Amino acid sequence: MHRYLRRGGRLALFLAALLALYTLLLLAAYSFPDEWIRENVTAATNVLIEEGNMPGGYATYFWHSGFGIADNVTDRVIYEGLLKNGRNVVDAAMRTDYARYWHGYAVLLRPMSIALSIINIRYLNMMAVMGLLVLCCWHCRARLGARTALCFWVALAMGFVLLAPFCQQYMPVTLLTLLACCILLGGWPRIRRFLPESFMLLGSVVCFLDFLTFPVLALGYPLVCCLLLMLREGGSSARLWKHALLLPMLWMAGYGLTWLGKAVIGTLLTEQNVMADVLRQAAFRMDGSFDTGSYTITMTAAEALLPNLETFFMGSNKALFLLLLLWTGFLALRRGRVCFKAAAKALPVLFVALFPFIWYLVLKNHVRLHFWMTYKQLSVTVFAVCAWLLAAAEADDTAPPFPQTT
Repeated sequence: MHRYLRRGGRLALFLAALLALYTLLLLAAYSFPDEWIRENVTAATNVLIEEGNMPGGYATYFWHSGFGIADNVTDRVIYEGLLKNGRNVVDAAMRTDYARYWHGYAVLLRPMSIALSIINIRYLNMMAVMGLLVLCCWHCRARLGARTALCFWVALAMGFVLLAPFCQQYMPVTLLTLLACCILLGGWPRIRRFLPESFMLLGSVVCFLDFLTFPVLALGYPLVCCLLLMLREGGSSARLWKHALLLPMLWMAGYGLTWLGKAVIGTLLTEQNVMADVLRQAAFRMDGSFDTGSYTITMTAAEALLPNLETFFMGSNKALFLLLLLWTGFLALRRGRVCFKAAAKALPVLFVALFPFIWYLVLKNHVRLHFWMTYKQLSVTVFAVCAWLLAAAEADDTAPPFPQTT
């Protein structure tokens, strides 16, 4: 018990240090004058307005389909918020115009906007996403096999990962998902001793950088990779269940406490009651009904789930998922009775497939209003289901590549 309390204390201090670091980074990012970035910010805003071909200013500019909506409205909020516009450094860093989020993307985006236009930044985004995706698939093939790497790539593609470079709001979670998987897969023998710290850090950084988009990607993909690696090294079912339950709890602790931390720090550093705003928005996002203009939508489980399911499983995604199920299911069943025992042991991997649904049911209002982007989280379900079937299919393959741990 004493050991767990000591580790818990270290995690609390670690999180407090992160909150202090986030605050200092934002203060530094807003320390230079607006004149250095005003030209590029104004040009970016004009580009986003020009691309907004949907009611309200949203864009299907790149894919010409509701399946691939880019949130140009929020991207404009992001870019316009890079300017202090007469505010002091503290008020600008705490984003007194939109205080309930950290807006940590400004730590990178504001300095980059000194020299780079939105087109240049999108190009760098594209290079980063493509490079990390290739690295992830390379490490996944080396650690978990080519079949799992293929499912990893296809599942992400089904969530329109290629849209992320063109929408700044989508970039933080996309990059963090790929980066976390690269680090886990590439450095597993070293990082497996620090999984609690790693997942709490990941949840915290997601909250710092993200604008409440589809954060389950940055939990589900790394966790599935982590559980598959444990299976490969011969981990017991009890050990897998322990990590399948503990690591998401630590991720959520990092995410939730970082969000509350912004409320406390924002309230202390500005004259706004950021805490009240955070609590009010949290209650609204969980269960608040909203008016469409012609009728009122009351939040129910069906109202939250169906738009996301219908958006994700539209067009080719239905056929792709069916083909993946048939392929991975056939590979598993041809192992005979061996696959059923292996499938039972690998159930923690399948458990991760429920995470998007849990998120949808908790944040019913948000995922109903923003289903055109929150649907992307269902790619976690696709990857987890296919990874579970492949774990059953490959249960009696050759010896694991890592030494067994106690």
